[in-house]
Amino acid sequence: MKKLAFIFSALLLLASCSKGYKVTVTFPDESANGETAFLTNYDTGDTIATATISDSICTFEGDAGKGFFARLLVGGNRYGFIVEPGDIKLNIAAGTATSPLNDKMRVWGMEMQKLADDTTITEAESDARYAEGLMKFYEENKDNAIGPWAFCNFLMYKDFSEAEIDEMLKSAPAEYAQLKRVEKAKNAARQLMLTAEGKKFTDFEVKAEDGAIQKLSDYVGKGKITLVDFWASWCGPCRAEIPKLQALKEKYGDKFDVLGVAVWDNPDDTRKAMEQMNITWPVIIGTQQLNEPTDLYGIKGIPHIIIFGPDGTIYSRGLTGEDLAARLASYLKF
Repeated sequence: MKKLAFIFSALLLLASCSKGYKVTVTFPDESANGETAFLTNYDTGDTIATATISDSICTFEGDAGKGFFARLLVGGNRYGFIVEPGDIKLNIAAGTATSPLNDKMRVWGMEMQKLADDTTITEAESDARYAEGLMKFYEENKDNAIGPWAFCNFLMYKDFSEAEIDEMLKSAPAEYAQLKRVEKAKNAARQLMLTAEGKKFTDFEVKAEDGAIQKLSDYVGKGKITLVDFWASWCGPCRAEIPKLQALKEKYGDKFDVLGVAVWDNPDDTRKAMEQMNITWPVIIGTQQLNEPTDLYGIKGIPHIIIFGPDGTIYSRGLTGEDLAARLASYLKF
């Protein structure tokens, strides 16, 4: 009996050490059947596995290691969740993933949503509390898969210098320094200094589908104030900002120009969104997902709108909504 008990205990230990995962994804209807779903690593962007959707379901299985934050890409849509050892159920209709760490993420997300909905505090206070919430969430979970996600999002949510990022890394697990999103945050810090307000524009060029070369300098520095909107079709806040830009164009006419730069997006999805939203200004679109323009300007989140002066000097960056409208009016002397 002792030997059997020992063997049974050993099997339990072996099972507990298993790093295998199984992700079961359910879709709301049959419209996605036949499409390919891509399971990708949030940090690197690498594709980990693919699966064909059948009967409104697809599954992924593999080695989770210590766990990692992942993105599921399907038909231009993306869904973030944590892959960890064990069974994970991702319900697309509900927008929820079920597993211990995903449950923890959901509870935290609900707390942050309450904060965002709190009308008794200013937007600046809400932003500050959200940043504090990210840092606390990281500190509580630095040794599991939530930690790297929270840490990187904290870096991307606020503007830090490269020295400040290095200082924070001293108290983080050693592997954090190897994260691609940490290096991206450092690069953004360097580029922000080079493209700050008061600096002249930094040019870039993008090859279009027809082979033509599109340059930022084709539109900026031509004697007129120009709003350059870095956006993507899948980005809800980006789509919400476009009607506001259209309203500004209706108000001021040709007193200023607008240029779109489609980033982090599938070119076909960009063109579809342009048609849906009746975008009439020029948009720079590449032959594949664009990252270079945002890397060059240290842009960590979209929409990101830069106002360039007539000679190409950066007047302001990062403003949206009423703040953008007020700043534009001041430059146009209205």
